[in-house]
Amino acid sequence: MSGWYLQKVSIEGFRGINNEGAPLVLKLKPDCVNSISAPNGVGKTSIFDAVVYAITGRIPKLDDLPATEKGSCYYLNRFHAGGVGTIILTLVPANGGAEVDVTVRRDAAGARTVVASAGADGNAILADLNREFVLLDGKTFQDFIDLAPQRRGRSFAGLLGLKRYSSLRQGLASLANTKAFNNHFAVGGKEAKQNSAHVRLQRARANVKEAFTALVAEEYDPAEAEATMLAKAHSALSGIELLKPLCEGRTFEEIDPSKCVDAAKAAEGGEARAELTKILRDEARWSEALKAAPSEEDAKRLVELADARDTALKLTQGDLFRQLYGVSEIILADDSWGDKCACPTCDRSDTGSVLDHVRQKNAAFEAVEAASANLTQEWTEKGWNQLDELERLGCQAEEQAKLAEARDVGLKGALDGAQARAVTEWLKTLTDRAVAKVKDLTDDKVALEKSLPDKLTAVVEKAEAARRLQSNLSDLRAALSDQSAIAAELARIARVKAFLDAASSCFARAESAASARRLAAIEPVTRKIFAAIMYTDVVPALKKRAGSEDLSISLAQFWTLPDISAQAVLSESYRNAFAISVYLAAASLYGGGARFLILDDVTSSFDSGHQFHLMNVIKGQFARPGVPDGPQVILLSHDTVLEKLFNTNAKDGGWWHQCIQGTARTSVLPQSGAIHRIRDATRALLDTGNTDDAAPRIRQYLEFKLEEVISRVGIPVPIGIAFNDDKHMAKNLIDAIKAAVDLHDAAGRLVLEPAQLAGLGTSVATIVSNYLAHWSTGQTHAFTAPSLKGVMQAIENFAACFQFEHPAGSGHYRYYRSLGQRT
Repeated sequence: MSGWYLQKVSIEGFRGINNEGAPLVLKLKPDCVNSISAPNGVGKTSIFDAVVYAITGRIPKLDDLPATEKGSCYYLNRFHAGGVGTIILTLVPANGGAEVDVTVRRDAAGARTVVASAGADGNAILADLNREFVLLDGKTFQDFIDLAPQRRGRSFAGLLGLKRYSSLRQGLASLANTKAFNNHFAVGGKEAKQNSAHVRLQRARANVKEAFTALVAEEYDPAEAEATMLAKAHSALSGIELLKPLCEGRTFEEIDPSKCVDAAKAAEGGEARAELTKILRDEARWSEALKAAPSEEDAKRLVELADARDTALKLTQGDLFRQLYGVSEIILADDSWGDKCACPTCDRSDTGSVLDHVRQKNAAFEAVEAASANLTQEWTEKGWNQLDELERLGCQAEEQAKLAEARDVGLKGALDGAQARAVTEWLKTLTDRAVAKVKDLTDDKVALEKSLPDKLTAVVEKAEAARRLQSNLSDLRAALSDQSAIAAELARIARVKAFLDAASSCFARAESAASARRLAAIEPVTRKIFAAIMYTDVVPALKKRAGSEDLSISLAQFWTLPDISAQAVLSESYRNAFAISVYLAAASLYGGGARFLILDDVTSSFDSGHQFHLMNVIKGQFARPGVPDGPQVILLSHDTVLEKLFNTNAKDGGWWHQCIQGTARTSVLPQSGAIHRIRDATRALLDTGNTDDAAPRIRQYLEFKLEEVISRVGIPVPIGIAFNDDKHMAKNLIDAIKAAVDLHDAAGRLVLEPAQLAGLGTSVATIVSNYLAHWSTGQTHAFTAPSLKGVMQAIENFAACFQFEHPAGSGHYRYYRSLGQRT
């Protein structure tokens, strides 16, 4: 079997674990159910956070804090002088082989490094371990129940070992999203260029038709081959005797109309002929520019569309807010943002969905985008961006070129009503001037032609018609080339879009089918585990709609009622049992590289009976060694009732239990063997006069020694002590021990020697008066190093009152069997 078991965890300087120079080392057994218990605030969850960070590279509960809370500053222990957090995971291959140490460090700047022993790839190992069911806490189970169906389905894909497929499906869906796709490939801009090319093409064809008719004196047939049309045009020019030498040996497009005009001038001479040529050219330029102008109906339509965009824009708050709402929707819609009622910009929560509100705002912007698209289409299709010649001819020196200034705004569809009216009024001015100018030129031409011979006038007109035909043929070909290039590009983009649509749809169906198959395998296991935990006539059900990512949870049976909403009727303990059952079922069937699970405080919503049932399921139906091919389970808990169960199980094979004690300021250590290090470290601190760090360690050492006496000598302790305030714990334990001693002494059954009984009273007085009286009231400033050294000695003397030398003269001491029995 492939995969990794977790054999050891070493932590220093991370979260609530300081342990400067002496890392917290937790040894774990792959062939056992491992349990670690600790009181609140000692560092149990910091152990969980450390492993989470080592494997995933982040701690979500810190990263998801409001920015003002600076969650990233709390990864490292604030009391550790080194400013570096170190986590070492010792892993052993499930199929045998040498162990591998993966060391993960984070410095004060947030930089993360990963190093593995034996030449292994640490990052690859950690990535292999990163599965949804490896690191579980109570919030994970609660979220599984409360998540929206789509997010639950995506999370569930990770449980099924289909996370990469789910991510790929989401990626393909994102790529195939029409709006995002079009934005990425600038489809709107390309379509606008296509529209402009089409307008140029239509205009060039109309001009070619007019010039051909003027030159050849017959109707232009668009279906006629271009070569035939050019031959007719050449024949019309070369048929004029005066121009024949200029046409022979040349194609039509090689003929120079200017030389034809010069030939006419030479034939007749005089300023009148030159003036006629100029008039004809100017008339052609003004006429062609005038033909390009949109109609009055087009102008009204432009103003209407601009007004419609203004109306839509009034429902928004401008482009800055558009960017704000756009980014906010991305954040809120992302799976990592759990609370859809919390605003990502101000960290405030509301009763309603902020995501829905943001989407409404974005819908208003989408209406603006639609109006802008309509405006862009109108601007390009009616040729508003192709009026440069008209404006150049009609604009006077002191006037602004309003059409040129509005070109880019119009192409973007950002023209407002006032700009649209200004542009259309300016166009009206230009067209009026153009009409008047054409009329004046026509009148001048008619008058001048009357004073010139008809033949030479016709020659000049034919030459100018040839010039127009050549120019517009060039424009026609350029427009055709541009249109063809843009059409080809849009066709390629369309093929990519079609491919993405098909791939996304095909992959979605395949991923959904794979998920459904694995769901069908998980559901009966889920029901079996749930029944073994809750022992009730409630049957959980998981439903996944075909082709969808959504995963719905329900109850197939709720006592006598079928098909009931799980979220509506289940209490917290039933919800957690539902979620735990799903996760354990998935882990048992679809394990990945991690052959271990770490469960942090997952039983807090259960009563003692259901906690017992869950432990039985884990031990007998799920984990090693009860299930030989099952995963290694590591349980973290602060529940005192559950700790008793752990202690009981620890006496049997297949269970490994540890307790930890300590503080975030000093150190966190396992009780087994660690107490001597606490004692030695405390004495070292007192030798340097450091009472601030020594005082809490003394309390830790005292509580351990008191619990050791109680455990070894078998002194009964009221269960209420376990629920008392932490600072009163030691005093309560002393009182319980003293009460038991007094009871046995009064009954004449006390095994302690008189000197031990007397020493007991002296030690208690020192501990209580010189330490606990101050500690319980928080007056730690009253401690001095010598006084605390006396307390340490009193603790040793107190424990010694319950021990005897065995064998006599050996110098080895052991605890009495009980207060009334020596051995």
